[in-house]
Amino acid sequence: MPSSETEANSDSSSSNNDSLSITKMLLDEPSEDDCCTKMSRDLVQTTTIHVPMIVSTMFKGKKRAHGGSTPGRHYIHRDRKERHNLIIHDYFKGEHSKYIADHFRRRFRMDVELFNRILQEIGNYDDYFTQKVDAVGKEGLSPLQKMIAAMRMLAYGCPTDLLDEYVQIGESTTIESLKHFCDAVIGVFEQQYLRKPNEDDISRLLQEGED
Repeated sequence: MPSSETEANSDSSSSNNDSLSITKMLLDEPSEDDCCTKMSRDLVQTTTIHVPMIVSTMFKGKKRAHGGSTPGRHYIHRDRKERHNLIIHDYFKGEHSKYIADHFRRRFRMDVELFNRILQEIGNYDDYFTQKVDAVGKEGLSPLQKMIAAMRMLAYGCPTDLLDEYVQIGESTTIESLKHFCDAVIGVFEQQYLRKPNEDDISRLLQEGED
């Protein structure tokens, strides 16, 4: 009996050794340091090669080549034309405007005449301030709406959500309009109004101050 148990244990030990040898041979098990080095190398290779490929594949075709709606973003229908007409009715119909000239000056920090002059000048300077039509024939924001949004932000520092409610203009477009407006004003009026005052300007300002 002991001999049989010894033979059985020997066979079991031999089988285990053979199994470990085969496993080691198949996996070509390296040392601990080599294993860490190989894992680090594989991780770097995967990160620098495979991950960008996966990300590129995930986003491929989800953004139109020439812009358009972003997938997953909720579309908000904005009554741009109706709101443009409302703004005209509120401030730009002369004596028939809903709000008088004093209201306009207080809210925009300038007279209507100056506002219209700036609007015309920046429209001539930057094509951004021209009304465009999209691919489905829908009119975009008018130059008036874009300038109204920019002026309201400059005059009050109001949030874009408030402008969206009145002007019907999105947040990103509001910020874009403000940037274009500032660039256009500098480009058009820098030489005449944004330069350093000369002696004649100083004398005129001092005279106006005394009067």
